[in-house]
Amino acid sequence: MHAVVKPVGTKREMRQFIMLPYMLYRDDPLWIPPLISQEKSQFDPKKNPAYRYCDTRFFLAWRDGRPVGRIAAIINERYTEKLGRNCGRFGWFECEDDLETANALFSNAENWLYVKGMTEISGPMGFTDNDMTGFLVEGFNELPTISGSYNPPWYNELVTSRGYVKEVDYVEFKITVPEALPEKVERLTALIKKRTSVKVFNEKSTKALAKKWGHQLFDVLNESYKELYGTTLLDEAEINYYIKAYLGQVDPEFIKLAADGDRLVGFIIAMPNLSKAFQKAKGRLFPFGFIHILREMKTSKILDFYLAGILPEYQGKGLDALLTYEMGISALKRKMEFAESNHELEENKKIQAMWKLYEKRLHRRIRVYHLGT
Repeated sequence: MHAVVKPVGTKREMRQFIMLPYMLYRDDPLWIPPLISQEKSQFDPKKNPAYRYCDTRFFLAWRDGRPVGRIAAIINERYTEKLGRNCGRFGWFECEDDLETANALFSNAENWLYVKGMTEISGPMGFTDNDMTGFLVEGFNELPTISGSYNPPWYNELVTSRGYVKEVDYVEFKITVPEALPEKVERLTALIKKRTSVKVFNEKSTKALAKKWGHQLFDVLNESYKELYGTTLLDEAEINYYIKAYLGQVDPEFIKLAADGDRLVGFIIAMPNLSKAFQKAKGRLFPFGFIHILREMKTSKILDFYLAGILPEYQGKGLDALLTYEMGISALKRKMEFAESNHELEENKKIQAMWKLYEKRLHRRIRVYHLGT
């Protein structure tokens, strides 16, 4: 029986859209279930500020009365304005291993975008670059981080069979934490400290971090990322949303801030790896999910890097070395064995330079595709 694709039109159907991956991947040992509460918030127009400038249509593929695939068609008005082109995007694609079902999903998303005036499509991408981006194309045997892309190997064939081609790749590195910081790192850091007025530190509490530095941190993020692929500037409502959603959940020891006087000029954010804890939680904090997460926050031997940013006028002055040095001290203190870099644009050599003095391997590659008309 052929799958039938329909737009999502009710709250019940949106819940089925959200819950589809939990059905498709329930027996996959490498899938990390996101928290259902965060997924609901992400797809709630009353909670997610991105809906104010993103026109979106969601689709579900049905067979025998049950969903077997999903896709979102998105027009980010800020992004099309930045590009100067009518480029829509598809995102949150999940599908059974069936080319006909995948084609029906892509066809519905593409047609909706073309009717809306789009002449090209990129994806998978979410509302913004802070959402899940790209299909995994290398590293299918590696456990991803809680923010890492994951999908079965056949997704690449499903998307390329429709004529989509590579637009950009993101790479992820697994870095070995040494038993002691390399002597070269120590010498370089000492030299940089003599030449700069910038001080690197971390707050002792998440409350102080959010209240004193939260807005400045996202201002630095906006400035340092504004020219990168796929990015749009966060406004005040979005900054408040992300501060509330994420800064209260981090370990402040792994948030390194670089300030020149009272002005924040750089930062790096990391967290203990929670992949196995999220698998045990199965998408729910209660009744026991939060226990697994709290335990893993204290016992994990892997450190996940999430974001790093340095104001343009402070780049190339060794601040990246200072930030990674201080993070290295914290990693050694917690007896971390490895670090995960998470998404980095393949051509972003500035961010990759942060790991140049450490043993590392490229272990996952994530791809964004493009379709022109």
